[in-house]
Amino acid sequence: MIPEEKTFAHWYRRAIHAFSAIFLVYYIFPDVYWITVTKKCVVVLTVAVFAVFEVMRIRKLIKNHKIFGLREYEENRFGSYLYFGIGAAILLLFFPQQIAIPSILGAAFVDPAIGELRSKTGKMTAYTVGFTLSLFFFSFTWLTAPFPFSFIAPVIGAFGAVVGEIKKFRWVDDDLLIQLIPAVLLGILYLLTGLLSVAFLPSEIIHPLPPPPWLV
Repeated sequence: MIPEEKTFAHWYRRAIHAFSAIFLVYYIFPDVYWITVTKKCVVVLTVAVFAVFEVMRIRKLIKNHKIFGLREYEENRFGSYLYFGIGAAILLLFFPQQIAIPSILGAAFVDPAIGELRSKTGKMTAYTVGFTLSLFFFSFTWLTAPFPFSFIAPVIGAFGAVVGEIKKFRWVDDDLLIQLIPAVLLGILYLLTGLLSVAFLPSEIIHPLPPPPWLV
């Protein structure tokens, strides 16, 4: 039998993971009221459609219910791509982009990096590399944050991402936890600093395109 890491399905899953960073185009659309409402509705509708599809697949209501790229253990539970989509949707809709962006990038790139290294170099090396990569994404996003949050927030975010990857649950995929754990940790800190009127967030790094005159 060909080892999983050498199969096309394996690398297909890895490619899909990386491509999932495309969710961040959400922030590029012009900041016009009806466009903002539309893109939020599209996010919710997209996740809802895939959720319905997954329920039908699990219940064998779809003729070709064996989806290429899904692992065996996903045969009777939601596919990891749906967990990724749910996590990304929550981040896009309810969190500041300074928290959402590095959290989504962590799921897109840190998760597969840890997965590749865990079986080849051992867990300690895999999680160390994962922490470092996640720290890079958070540090880049939080460069302009007020001190000491420019240092504290990336460390908390990277720590949360690795925790989300370490713990495995049957019905909750790490594609969801690796996004939500760092986001929730930073979200709590964001709320606390807000109550104390302390500046916390850095400047946004993705700005919407200016709307064409005919859209305004």
